[in-house]
Amino acid sequence: MAITKVRASGINLSGNTTYLNMPKGTTAQRPSSPTTGMIRENTTLNKIEVYNGTEWRALKENVPSIEYLVLAGGGGGGGWGGGGGAGGLLINSFDPVSGTTYTVTVGTGGARATNNSYNTGNNGNISSISGSGLTTIEAAGGGGGGGGTAQTSGNNGGSGGGATNAQYAPAVSGGIATPAGQGNNGGASSGINQYRGGGGGGGAGSAGSQGNSNVTGTGGYGGDGLQSNITGNNKYYAGGGGGHTDGRSGYGNASGVALGGSGVGGNGGNYQYNNAGTDGIRGSGGGGAYNYYGYDAGNGGDGTVIIKVPTIYTINVTGSPTLNPDGAVTDFNIYEFGTGGGTFTIS
Repeated sequence: MAITKVRASGINLSGNTTYLNMPKGTTAQRPSSPTTGMIRENTTLNKIEVYNGTEWRALKENVPSIEYLVLAGGGGGGGWGGGGGAGGLLINSFDPVSGTTYTVTVGTGGARATNNSYNTGNNGNISSISGSGLTTIEAAGGGGGGGGTAQTSGNNGGSGGGATNAQYAPAVSGGIATPAGQGNNGGASSGINQYRGGGGGGGAGSAGSQGNSNVTGTGGYGGDGLQSNITGNNKYYAGGGGGHTDGRSGYGNASGVALGGSGVGGNGGNYQYNNAGTDGIRGSGGGGAYNYYGYDAGNGGDGTVIIKVPTIYTINVTGSPTLNPDGAVTDFNIYEFGTGGGTFTIS
């Protein structure tokens, strides 16, 4: 096909309200001897491209980002022990690649210490988003709360577990937030030569407190979680679990319990008043407790992965995520994946 050159200082198409139909063809059909400034539609790449004198380059497109919240499972509470640490929490965004399938993994919460034992709670499990060309986004499971009557630290994790309700000084430290940037450390043991309280599990917003460090004499409170409105509704995620409280006369005489962080971490138990620990929710740690005769420690809360996708995209999902879990949000589709995980593909 012959090319007709139009010799003019400019072409005014402002009165045309329809379109400009570009030359188009596959990558193999590019001109054999291109010159600088040539422009065409590449039907192999589905891109508009221009020759810059050296190579063909696709024109940059404005690709809206996908926001995400990736939250791992929280750690379980320890027997006679510390609160579980919150699961690692990552909130950010990435630019999707059309046609790429992204895999979502959602971690379950860690189980509390084994029935009728003073064992350490179990760590939560990882959550992640992965796909070709994307550096895997992976949140670490929360550390289990330390267990036992000796000086046992909480486990390391996304947020660290609280130390056990040890009867000895000096204090033993809580678990360390590992890797850095996903949470906070667990609280230390009381450091007093008698049973008082276990350390609180770390949360995404703050570290767990030391056993017996608060004015009520209970175990350490769980670290604060963090709020996010990614679903269109502000919610707390990833609070630490409260530590176990002894409560006997001569051992602090505390009648209350150590609260979990931000209302989502599990509360610790109280030995004297027969309070069991409670489970964490939304990736939070479970409460530490006596863990005998039904006064059990709490389990860690399951994690989640939430993506906020602009409605200009077409999205195909597997794994039955919940669409718009807190109601519709203008210009976005929001998907919340549970522990079954799944995939999503953008086009």
